[in-house]
Amino acid sequence: MRQLKENGHAIKVVARDKDVLLKVLDEDHVPYEIFGQHKESMFGKILGTIPNLFLYNRIVGKFDPDVLISKASFYAVWIAKLHSKKSVIFPDSEVVKLTNKYIAPYATKVVTPGTFGLDYGDKHVRIKGMFEDCYLSPSVFTPDASVLEKYQIQRPYAVFRFVGWFANHDVGNKGFSLEQKIQLTQEVEKHMKVYVSSEKPLPEELSHCRLNIPASLMHHVLAFADLYLGDSQTMATEAALLGTPAIRSNSFVGENDMTNFKVLENQYGLLFNRGSFDEVVRLISDFLENSKKQEWMEKKRNYFRSTGDSNQEIVRILESV
Repeated sequence: MRQLKENGHAIKVVARDKDVLLKVLDEDHVPYEIFGQHKESMFGKILGTIPNLFLYNRIVGKFDPDVLISKASFYAVWIAKLHSKKSVIFPDSEVVKLTNKYIAPYATKVVTPGTFGLDYGDKHVRIKGMFEDCYLSPSVFTPDASVLEKYQIQRPYAVFRFVGWFANHDVGNKGFSLEQKIQLTQEVEKHMKVYVSSEKPLPEELSHCRLNIPASLMHHVLAFADLYLGDSQTMATEAALLGTPAIRSNSFVGENDMTNFKVLENQYGLLFNRGSFDEVVRLISDFLENSKKQEWMEKKRNYFRSTGDSNQEIVRILESV
C-alpha cells in the first residue's frame, strides 16, 4: 500500500470484522470501511453473503476503483465483474476449492508464489518469494526487543498459536484437541515460558499462558521466540521467515499439503510439518534438548537472499494490469 501510494495511486481498504483484523488496522492507523462480519457457522456464512455483497457493492460504487485487490475474495472478484473493473487475487493455498472453482476463473490476474502447484493459465503470474515476505523481509521489518520488556515477556519463551477452524476452507479439517494443547503446554513449560495466542477462548488450564499484547506487535514477539508451535497456517510461515524454529501440525499436513509449507521444510529447512501428534511430541523433545535458534537465523538469511524484494515485484504486477 505504501509503495502504491508513493506512486500516486489512491487506495480504499475494505474489511470484515474477523479475529484481530480490525485491531491490527486500527493499531497501524490504516483507514478502512467494514463490509460485514465473519460468521463461524456455515449457515451464518451463507446468510451473511447477500448483505456483505450489498455493502461491498455500495463501497465500490462510491469509490470507483480501477482494480480490486484481495487475497482471494469472492466478494471482490464478483463485484469487480458487476462494475466492469479488473481484479487481482493472491492465493497461496492450492487446496481451497472455493478459490479454484468460483474465484480464480473470474479474476483478471492471479498472483501466486513461484512454487504454487496449480496453473491458472495466461492470467497466472508467479513471484519468487511468499506473500509473507512483503511484511517480514529484513528490508521492511526490524524486530524490536523493547516490545518484550514493555509487555514483560519472559525469556526464554515459546509461542503457541491455535486457530478456531471457522474459515470456509477449514471445513472438515482440524488442529490440536484441547487435551493435546494442555499436554504440549505442560511439557514445554518445564523448559521455558509458554505464551499462547488463540482464536477460541482459552480454557482455565491455559489462561495463565495468554499472550496479552496488541495484535500489531505479534511479529516482534514471534521473532525473539525460541520455539513456535501451532495448528495455524499463516503464523507457522511467519515464524519460519522470522528465524524462529517452527513446528506446524494439523490435518492438512501430508502428501496433498500446500506447496509453500513443503518448500519451507524441504528446500529451506525452516519449518517442520507433522500430522501425527506423537511425532510433534518427539520433535519438541529434540528442540528442547538442542537449541536451534542460531541455525534458524542463518536459514532465514539464506531464504531472503534467494527471494529478492517481493513488494517491488508485486507493485510492478499491479501497475501492469
